[in-house]
Amino acid sequence: KEEQHNDGAMDETELLLMEFCSWEDFCTFFDDWCEKRKALFFLRYSIPINKCKWANESLQWEMVEALKFSSARLFCKNVHVSNKKEIIAPKERKEHCASDEEDSRDQQGCSAYIFLKLSERKNRLCITKCQLQHNHPLCPIEFDYYFKRGLLLANCCLPTRITNKISKQFVGSLDIKHLLSNCKTKDNGIMDTLNSLDSLFSIDLDAKVKLIFLEDQVIIKMVFLVTTEMVSSCQHFPTVLFFNKVLRVNEDFDLFSFVCADQNAQGKDCAYIIVRKETTNVLRFASVSLVQSVPNIKFRVRCVAVGVDIGEKEVVKEIFPHATVQILRSQVLPTLHCKALEMGVTEEAKLLALFSRIVSSKSPEDYNKTVRSLGLYCSDSFVKYFMDQWHTCREMWVDIWAFNFARIDTSEIVFQHNQKMSDLLGSNATVAECIQHLVTTISVKTEQQRKEKEIASRYKSVCTPDEASMIEEELSFLRDCKYHIKQTSKGFLLFDGVSEFFMDLSLVTCSCTIHNSSLLPCRHIFATRLRNGEELFDLKLLSKSRP
Repeated sequence: KEEQHNDGAMDETELLLMEFCSWEDFCTFFDDWCEKRKALFFLRYSIPINKCKWANESLQWEMVEALKFSSARLFCKNVHVSNKKEIIAPKERKEHCASDEEDSRDQQGCSAYIFLKLSERKNRLCITKCQLQHNHPLCPIEFDYYFKRGLLLANCCLPTRITNKISKQFVGSLDIKHLLSNCKTKDNGIMDTLNSLDSLFSIDLDAKVKLIFLEDQVIIKMVFLVTTEMVSSCQHFPTVLFFNKVLRVNEDFDLFSFVCADQNAQGKDCAYIIVRKETTNVLRFASVSLVQSVPNIKFRVRCVAVGVDIGEKEVVKEIFPHATVQILRSQVLPTLHCKALEMGVTEEAKLLALFSRIVSSKSPEDYNKTVRSLGLYCSDSFVKYFMDQWHTCREMWVDIWAFNFARIDTSEIVFQHNQKMSDLLGSNATVAECIQHLVTTISVKTEQQRKEKEIASRYKSVCTPDEASMIEEELSFLRDCKYHIKQTSKGFLLFDGVSEFFMDLSLVTCSCTIHNSSLLPCRHIFATRLRNGEELFDLKLLSKSRP
């Protein structure tokens, strides 16, 4: 085949001898062939193999994915179909036996065409008929304007005119259904991803989604997701946002996320961004998309804390005018340590202590003095690296200049969130599976919210409005809070990560200030009852608040 590819004078007879083991194989050859002749051919009609009744019986899934079409027809760009009559006859749709001669008689304009069909053994694509003589001069300028390598391969799943347009806007439920209706094959997992997004919209119609494709290719580049609950979290707690690479989804994609911190210093999801590796401007894309999804946070964000490997940090101030950008300090020490080891150190233990002192410097003088000590333990190359890469942005990670996070343990929030997503997705998920896990999580939370409303409604019928409102708020904490609960001979001990609370064996009283001040059931009582399988609505819980 290589000799045929290099033969500039290939005629129709030689082309008819060509066979291809896959559609990709044909597209690669055809791009080269068209470039040499400056001839523009476009795929006008095709029949996917998975539409054929016999495909499941006679072909393995891998062969169907490789060959893609049982027949395909390519015509010169200057061809027209008379009276909008379809070239593929209805009979061929069912039996694939309409004559090529009938098809060629129905076209007007240039008569050049190439027809492909499955071989008799159904393991190759063969060129069965072609007419390579054009009735017009071939124009190199026109060819250079219209021709794009890989376009034929991309169009085998979805038309690129659709994917290029979709990539510039948020998509809704109807857009996803439109894409699904235009899908010809399951190429590149596109259909699975679209089905997962369709499931997302079926349970959260107001979700915000961007589906970005590589330009002129039906290959997913990025997916941006914000659910209704995420919008609510972002609106309620916009002061500090964390942006970080959560995990490696698979060999081709990484998962990034925006997280905020609620009043209990618990991380709350704000957005997920699934990104093809080597993609640039991820922080800009994610930040702009988040502001478009939740416009009223633009001037309310005071700090955006990002991972050490996140580039383009300067865009934060551009998109969030009142915010400062910080580097997650929990990631600074390991990064400096690894780089120092890579560049050579003399005393590793003393170096770690030195880095800790630099990060926790309480005054500029303290910082400068400690930095001058680097030369005692590090190579000159590392000192230069530190001064170029870290000293210049010291206000982003050194205590004296860094944003005051008050009660927020940033390292714990990021760790817990990353661990949660790692447990949920594992180490090798597809884009579709990643979205589907999110859909499943939303479904569980939606069901939990429904039950919470039912229980809150029952308390509302027997409590004052203020009491019912407080109980409803305490119930809402069951969704995200994770507690360590231990039973003792006298009752239950609950640890929330900061403090420990004691409850009696009947789970009516709790040592927390919320219960003692109101004498109403608190989140700790509800959480322990839920774990033990006991009723959340119990009039005994109101007995102490009644005269």
